[in-house]
Formats: sequence, C-alpha cells, structure tokens
Amino acid sequence: MSETDGLIQSGAGSVVTNGTSATLNKQQQQQQQQQQHHQVSPSHGPLNSSPTSTNIFVRFIRSVFGYRKTTLTSFVVLSLLFTFLLSWYDNSLEYSVSLPTNKDEILILQQAWLDLQHIAKYEHTYGSKSNDYVHDYLENQILNVIKHKNYIEYDNDLNGTNNILFNTRSSSEFSSVSYYESNNLVVRINGSNEELPAFLLSAHYDAVPSSFGVTDDGMGIASLLGVLYYYSQSSTNQPERTIIFNFNNNEEFGLYGATSFLSHPWFKQIKYFLNLEGTGAGGKAILFRGTDYGILKYFKSVRYPYGTSIFQEGFNNHLIHSETDYKVYKEKGSIRGLDLAFFKPRDIYHTGSDNIKNVNIKSLWHMLANSLDFTETITNQQIDLDNEYLNNETSIYSHEFASYTSFLNYFFAFPISQILIVNVVTLLIIPIIEIPFFLIIFNYKKVWKVTFLNIIKFPLSIVASFFVVHGAVLKTIEYNEFLPNSGSELLLITYSSLFLLSNYIFLNLFNALNSYKVINHDEKLIVIWEISIVYAIVLIWSTIKLSNNEIGNDHTGEFPFLFLYILQAIGSIFGFIGWSLKSSKRPTIIEGTISESQPLLHNDEVNYGTDFHDGDIRISSTSSSLLNPEEDLFAGHETLKKFFSYDWSLQFLIIVPFSSLIIYNSGYLILEGIKKSIQESLAAEYLIYKFIVIFSIAWSIPFLPFVFKLNRIIVLALIAIVASGTFFVAVTNPFDQLNPLKLRFVQSIYLDQGLDSYVNVVGRKGTPIDDVLADIPSLKESHEVLNCTATTDGNQICSYKSTLSPNLIDGVTNYGELLEVEILKNSSSGSDHPFGYLVGEFKVKTKENRMCILNFNKGVTSSSQSSAYKDVPVKTVIVYNDKPKSNLSNSDINTKAIPEGFSTDSNGNYIYKDLAGINQIQLNKLSWDKDYHIGIQWVPNLAEDTSESKLSITAICYWADLAPLATDQGVLSSIPAYDELLHYTPNYVTFANYERGLVSITKSFQV
Repeated sequence: MSETDGLIQSGAGSVVTNGTSATLNKQQQQQQQQQQHHQVSPSHGPLNSSPTSTNIFVRFIRSVFGYRKTTLTSFVVLSLLFTFLLSWYDNSLEYSVSLPTNKDEILILQQAWLDLQHIAKYEHTYGSKSNDYVHDYLENQILNVIKHKNYIEYDNDLNGTNNILFNTRSSSEFSSVSYYESNNLVVRINGSNEELPAFLLSAHYDAVPSSFGVTDDGMGIASLLGVLYYYSQSSTNQPERTIIFNFNNNEEFGLYGATSFLSHPWFKQIKYFLNLEGTGAGGKAILFRGTDYGILKYFKSVRYPYGTSIFQEGFNNHLIHSETDYKVYKEKGSIRGLDLAFFKPRDIYHTGSDNIKNVNIKSLWHMLANSLDFTETITNQQIDLDNEYLNNETSIYSHEFASYTSFLNYFFAFPISQILIVNVVTLLIIPIIEIPFFLIIFNYKKVWKVTFLNIIKFPLSIVASFFVVHGAVLKTIEYNEFLPNSGSELLLITYSSLFLLSNYIFLNLFNALNSYKVINHDEKLIVIWEISIVYAIVLIWSTIKLSNNEIGNDHTGEFPFLFLYILQAIGSIFGFIGWSLKSSKRPTIIEGTISESQPLLHNDEVNYGTDFHDGDIRISSTSSSLLNPEEDLFAGHETLKKFFSYDWSLQFLIIVPFSSLIIYNSGYLILEGIKKSIQESLAAEYLIYKFIVIFSIAWSIPFLPFVFKLNRIIVLALIAIVASGTFFVAVTNPFDQLNPLKLRFVQSIYLDQGLDSYVNVVGRKGTPIDDVLADIPSLKESHEVLNCTATTDGNQICSYKSTLSPNLIDGVTNYGELLEVEILKNSSSGSDHPFGYLVGEFKVKTKENRMCILNFNKGVTSSSQSSAYKDVPVKTVIVYNDKPKSNLSNSDINTKAIPEGFSTDSNGNYIYKDLAGINQIQLNKLSWDKDYHIGIQWVPNLAEDTSESKLSITAICYWADLAPLATDQGVLSSIPAYDELLHYTPNYVTFANYERGLVSITKSFQV
C-alpha cells in the first residue's frame, strides 16, 4: 500500500477507486500521466511526495499504528507473548509463590514438611497396618502440642460412639449400606468468645493402597498440623472463635471419616469449614468451590489466592466425578465453607509416584499459607455471617451462589445477583449506545454500504473452518487416540492454527470469487460486530440460566463471557464512531471490477497506515506495476487530501490481548484438570476432545477480525505450525515417563473356584496393556493365557493366573483360612410364614482384615430351580455389637416396629431398614481379627417351593498391606505379583489400585 491509500474525497467530481483489482485502460493511464505533469496544484504539490517531507514524528506514529501488515504482525506476536507470559506467571508455583521469611513461619513450614515425610513413609490406606502408624504419629504430635495450651482439647474418637451405619443409595435401583468404625483425631482450640460459631479445618490421613498419599492428602494433614502449631505457639493468643480440627480417616472409599464426624458432639458448634484435599499431585492448591458468597468473599484475605468458579461449575454439574469431604459437610452437615485442593497432574494421582520425590515444598507452603491466612481471618474477628446465628439477621448476598476468580494473587468474588444485574445492564446499554451510530451511518450520512454478502461470508467461513478442524480431530482419534494425555498443548496449537488458516483461506477465496461494486467497506468491523452478537447471545443464555442457578444446573463459571462481550462491544463502538465522523459525500466508482480486500500476501511497500474503511483510494498490485509510484496520479484535483485512521489499533489493543488472555487462562486451567481423565473412560475422552476443539476455536476468535490483513510471515507460520503439528500428532507417543500410562491392579482369589490367584489389570481399550503384560517374566515362564475382555465405557480388563501368590499373613498359605463364613441362623427352610420376613444370621471370619463387602444377589437358587427376584429381597441389615446388655438373643431382634433408616437396639446393635431393598453392605472395622457378625431380614421370592429358596450372598474382602514379611527364607514381598509389575513394566507405565485393596478374596454362600 502506497501513500495514495490515505486519500479521501473532499470535493465533488473527484475520481476515486477502492479496489485492489481495479484496472485502468491505456487511454486513462495516458490522460492521468498528462495531468500529473501539467496540472499539479502549486499549493498542494504532488500527493505522492517524498516521505522526508512529512514530520518524522508523524511518520513514526503512522508506521507504528497504521493498519499495515507489518504492524499487525507485531501486534499479534506481542499479544501472544502477553497471553503466555501472564498466564504462565499466574499459574506458576515457582514464581507466584514465595517461601516464608518470617522466623515463626519458617519453623512451622519445616516441621510440617517433616510431618509430611513421616506421613508418606509408607502406603497407608485404611485397610493397612501403616494406617495405624500414621494415626499414632499424628496422635503423638497432637499430644505434644496441646500440652502447651490449656484451652486446647483432644479426642481420639475411639470410644465407639461415632461408629455409623448409613445408606449411600446411588440410584433408584441400587442401595448400599455402609458400616464404619471411626478413629478420627479431633482437636478443639476453644475460642475466647464462646458465643461465636466454631470453624472447622478438615483433611484425611488415609491414602489408596497404591499410593504414598503425599498430595492426597498428606499435604492437607501437614497443613492442619501447621495451623495447629501456629495456634500453639507461646506468642500466639487464644483465638476469638473456636477452631476444630478433624484429622479424619477412610475418605478414599466412601468419605467415611467426615460422615462419622457429623455424629461427634463437637460438630454441633460448627458453622464454617475449610476442607483440604488433593485430586492431583503437586503444583498450586486451587479453590475448587465454595458453598456461598458469604464465606467465599473472605478468601480474598489469603496471600496467594488461586481459584476459579469454572471448577465449581464442573463439580456442581457432576462433570467431575471424584468427590471430597466438602460434599459431606455441605450436604449432610449443612455448614458453609470452602474446598481447597491440588488438581494436577492426575496421571500420578493415586499411584506410587505420589511421593515425596515428586512434590515441592512450595506446594505445601501454598496450601499451608492460605490455610493460615483464611483461618486467622475467620477466627480472629466476628464476621457478618455470625449475625445469622446470633441475631437471626441474614446478611445481604450471604447465601447466594458466587462467581469467583483469581489473577496474579488477587481474588475477586461476586454474588450471582450482582452478576445478573451487570449482565442485564450491559446487554441493554450496549445496544442503546450502538443504535444511534447505526442511524447516523446508514440513514443520515449513508457513508457505509453493507450487503448481505458482507454479513454472511464470515459465519460461513466459521462453519467451514469448524468442519476442517472436526475432520482433523477425527483423524487424530483414528491414528493417535490418547494423544491428549501427553500432547494436549500440541493439539490446541495445531487446531487453533488450522482454524485461523482455514478462515484466512475461505475468506480470501470468497473475496476473490465475489467482487463488490462497493467502495466504503470495513470487513474487520463487520466481523468484530458479528462476534459481539455471538457473545451477546451466549451471555443472554448464561444470564437466564444463572437466574435459576442450582446444583446440577450451575452456571457460576461462565462470568468470563461478560468481559469478552464488553471488550468486543467497545471495539465495535470505536469503529462506529469513526464511520459516523466521516464525510457524507459519497465517492464515485471508476469503471472496472472493484475488489474489497487487498491480497493478503501482497508486498508491503511504504505503508504509512490508513484503515481501508475510510473510503480511501486503493491501487492494486497490478495497477501499481503499470504506474510510476513517484508520479502524481491525481494532479489537478485540489480537493483531494490525505486522511489517516488508527481506530484499528485501538480495536486490536482493546479486544485481542485481553480476550486472548481470558480465554487462554480459563481454558488452560480446565484442560489441565481434565486431560489425564482420557485414561478413565470413553465418555471422558469425548469430553476432552470436545473441549480442546471449543478451546481452539474460542482462542482464535479474538484474532479473526484481523485475519484479512495477516501478512505472509504469519500465514507461512500458520502453515508451518499446521504441517509440523500434523507430523507430531502422528508420531508423538501419548505415554511417556512424564505422562505415564495409568493401569489399575488387583490380585483376586475366588475360593469357589479353588485357591489359585489371578492378576487383573484394568485400563482403556486401545492402550498397550496386553503388550505390557505379555512381557512379564512370571507370565512367560508359566505359559498361562492372558485374557483381555472389554468392559464398560471403553475400558478392558486383562487377567492371567499368577504363580506369585500373595503373602498376606506370615505362615498362611491356604487362603480359605483368611475368609470363612459361619452360618448362625438360617430360617429360609423352616419359616413359619413363607411370605413374611426370612432371617439370616452369620459371621464372616477374616484374619488381618478391615474391609469387606457383602453383595445380596437377586438370584434365588433351590434344589430344583433358578429364578430371579422382581425386586431387591433384603430389607434389613444388622451389624451385631457382640456386647449384649440384656438377656435378649441376637437372633430375637424384631425390626417390625423399627422405622426405616438407621437405629440401634438395647444391645448396641446397628440396624438399617430400607423397604425399597438393600443390594449391598460395606463393612469397615478397626479391629484386625474381630469377626463381621451380620444379620439380614429378607422377603422370599413369590414362586413355587419357596420353603426351599435361599438367598445367595457374595463376600469380598480386601487386603492392602504392602509391608514386606520376614520369614525363614528372608524378607518376602507381601504382594510379589504387584511388585513384579512395578519392576518389569516400562517406565511409561504406572499403577493404581482397582479396588479397595490390592488383593481380594471372594466367597459365595447361601442363607
């Protein structure tokens, strides 16, 4: 573009062209050359004057901010750097979090880190001896601390009063009853103001069998100890509010510790809580969710806030399937609080890699510092929420859902009613501002001619580009299905580049095929305005949904659309202002075809910068090659003058950098949270690919208004990115040492089939599970067959008979001794009333065991037939206390008068009654050798020969201890088949537990 691009018409009779493809015949060229030589205005001089005649400062401004391809390229690069650097800094643990400099805090962190090292010394699931080690270590630490303060109390929770039996009905067709014996460690720091409701800090000290539990949830426990150390210092005063700590157990397999704590007498004091958790392994601890704005707003007091309500929306809408104790405290305890947790990376979550070696002390400090700050804010003052409990005065907004986010260690939270008001006002004001400009531009001055083709080509390009990206996704799934596990960023950049490049090609192809007889035209402004309309539609939808916000239909994470719409609308308004200030005198059109867009690969010459929407004269590359650029083409037309427009730079700087940052940072957090879930199910895989496509397109949207003006450097860069991205998508391994293949293990013994043990490994179908297992030495040497069977939702289970038997108890080789069943009462065959309740009573005898599950089968077997129940037969389960306090026999318990739900009788037996039926009971006990003494009442099948019908029951018991055993043959591994897999599988494979233990023993029986 030469300086003649800066000319506009300011008088009648001027000849103007606005197309790059305009052609001048030979006669017209000769006439214009004569005019240039003989009719130059002495007052104005040649319009294509030397650049040196222009003030150097003006030339600099024009060069930097003019709508040139070089300038646009610079702006694009700087915007991307702005996006990446700020997002990287905000999410960086290393640079956004500083270790303490205060002496007391340094000592607290050092002690908390030492505690974490002890907690994570062994795998310590509830069903392991190592769990007792962690319990005893925590108890010793607590007792040593509280002796310094007379207002701190401790309860070991082992008096049996917090044993619970409760129902966890997962659906209308499946009901599971859980029995749990609690050994939580509970500490109370009594506040100086007894009237204030108490504040709870909670974390769980158990882990899964396959993990050392450093981030899940060792750091949470170490942070609780750190807060306890702080309030136990001689220099720390008694808090105004009571603080209660719940170091709870067995969260992993049913949230049992938190559920049990609801029955503790101290729980009645509590109204607020902070739960510390880990659903990933490392990095920064993010604020997952909060119960309401009233408590969320106090999180701004912490020194390193990090959170987004996008995750809250995911949890509330059940898109994230793992749960934390937050659910218990909020839904069952009806108290208000926050869920603070680690969320990435999930590939080492619940594996042996969740250990001290793979975490940073800064991760611990991030959680500990935020816990200290939040606790101090809540406990050292009376907060407005207290009025609800003290004076029945509800604070405004206090119970509302909240939208929140953090950035660069600043925290922002808003109640949804305020969000709704701002949304509605914005949606009303922006059109009111825009309408007068439309009237001025189109009705009064009539300076802008917009056709249907101008409006429709961008939406068509978007749709066409979407299908191009969709096709690329299908090819990715076909050739490298699990690539998001290690290459989600690769896919994001490749798809985004492909989307931009496709729009570039489609839009320019459209322009080449459809030349317009239109001079005044602003393609970028049309695109900016169309994007703002899309954002407005999304914002209207989100506002409607937010006005009826509820769990399961939560939209608190959609607040970024408000800012995206505002930015886009401001950009379009600046464009409308420029058009409304233009002269209303319209130019004429030179005979010939006029194209609306300069070729985007056209060579840039001395382009001092004007926006093409100003009705400027445009000289195509063809016409420029026929004319001497130094000659004054328009000599004699004194009414022509130069006009420079820079509104494009304002539009770009307002829209692109900030929109790119908002979209990228939000998308990055979501992608980091979900991408590893591709190994969990086919549904998760579909969700991840869908999100990557949405992320790629959304991130490209801010750049699309300027795609017409991309120069060859960016276009070639996009081509190179797509080409190289395609290559790396094809050859990149989805699993490597940093992004391992995550498999799940359990070794099973089915006593009904003998004493053989079978190794079962579960993972996604299509991953190299069978290849990994085929190279295991014991399998090759035994010549056993490896059987892989597809299971639900895209998974498969591979099994083989193992010659490596588990050493669960020293000296016990007959697994039948580890799980036996003694039938104490079987009334099925001798019932006085075949259509009334039948009673069964039995003991499940185990050794060195804490966890069993009993499944009550619907099938009915008899000596002559096999049929199925139409409903769930078992209506009542009883867990006997075996400490009778009366003369009644255990078998004489009558539950007819007992209401549905949980009850206890005079003997202390636990009873749960559910007339809809009970499918399963989960048993968790603290004593290693105590029998499970169970009674059931059930309804027989209404079939012939009911006197002989029996109820089939399957008992599955779990062992999880990995501690080696000392024998005459030396030290032996307790689960050698598991150790073999850890030792011989490739370094890109890691293992987690498939069930509650690493070894399961199953036995079926009838009552």
